[in-house]
Amino acid sequence: MSSEEVQLVEFDDGALPPLLKYQVLSFLRIVWPDGFTGSLRHRDWITNPEYDPHHMLYIAGDLVVSHLEVVHRDVTPEGVTYRAYAPTSVLTFPPFRREGWAGKLVEKASRWIEESDADLGLICCEPESQGFYARNSGWDPVPEARIVVGDDKTRAELTPQVLLACFLTEKSQQHRETFGQAPLWLKDEL
Repeated sequence: MSSEEVQLVEFDDGALPPLLKYQVLSFLRIVWPDGFTGSLRHRDWITNPEYDPHHMLYIAGDLVVSHLEVVHRDVTPEGVTYRAYAPTSVLTFPPFRREGWAGKLVEKASRWIEESDADLGLICCEPESQGFYARNSGWDPVPEARIVVGDDKTRAELTPQVLLACFLTEKSQQHRETFGQAPLWLKDEL
């Protein structure tokens, strides 16, 4: 394959080839250095394997062009548990930016989530990224939602992130308003 041919590949976490894994890890270390400090300084995983990440990448030969992974987690706002899938670790290497690769991955991940066993799809992002995700996922912003992150619900901290969601099952559709009434607690991915 020529280095200019870009192709989509997918891997479950344990099957991600080391050459691709370490390119993604290197970029994450630069873009999100807070995830690689203290006891995590020598971290050799992209996302905690507990979240069963599924990697989607565009590659050119052995070069990563763009990466996204979908993680699985249960969320329990207001005492009702939902199986949630969320795209995360979305990145495109600088030489390939503004060519649509990340948008295509978000669209692919959205379809994958919608066809899965998830009750809902969630995207937590910085406010300035909301338009990008809404445009590429087709999911709805939940402007009243508040997201708190931490290992322990009682010590979780409010984040400035915004929430986009896709309510996929009757259960999640019936309780949509729940996501704006109480903070949505997410365990840290690290």
